[in-house]
Amino acid sequence: MLVIKYTWCIKRVSSSEHIYILPHNVQPDHVLGFLEAIYSLGDSVDPMNLGDLLGEQVDILPHVIDVASSLKLIEVKENGNIKLTKLGVEVVKGHVQLVKSKLRDVIENIEPFKTIINKLKAKKKLTVEEFTEISTRFYPHNTREAINTILQWGAFLGLFKMSTDDKYIYLIKKVGK
Repeated sequence: MLVIKYTWCIKRVSSSEHIYILPHNVQPDHVLGFLEAIYSLGDSVDPMNLGDLLGEQVDILPHVIDVASSLKLIEVKENGNIKLTKLGVEVVKGHVQLVKSKLRDVIENIEPFKTIINKLKAKKKLTVEEFTEISTRFYPHNTREAINTILQWGAFLGLFKMSTDDKYIYLIKKVGK
């Protein structure tokens, strides 16, 4: 059974397995700014206060929360408040290279990175057409914006980059096991 629920970015592969799909519009700076805001406000923060502080559009904040949670940077408490995890604190306090290293370790659990990284490990490069085809599978409606987001995350984390002639996507760093 294959069910895709884009509103909350969960793809059900079987009745018990869920794979998180990065929202098409959540950039690295959204997540990092979100973590810094939580850190500056204290131990446990009401998300409504974060929305006011960040000035984010109402529709993007839930997605930023989902991404931060999927990356194991925050936990959402029973009362709805948000708390940084140990990894979240390390990311906020860490040097940029440490941040990138820590996030590379967890990004492989998020689609389409899991698929792209596995293909890049096997092939070493993808044509832009192959990259677009993968992106279209996960984002049939906001493909262009999604491609931009995926490339920004890939470049920020030092995972992959586009060639200077815009024909290929190359693996930059060895990722995972």
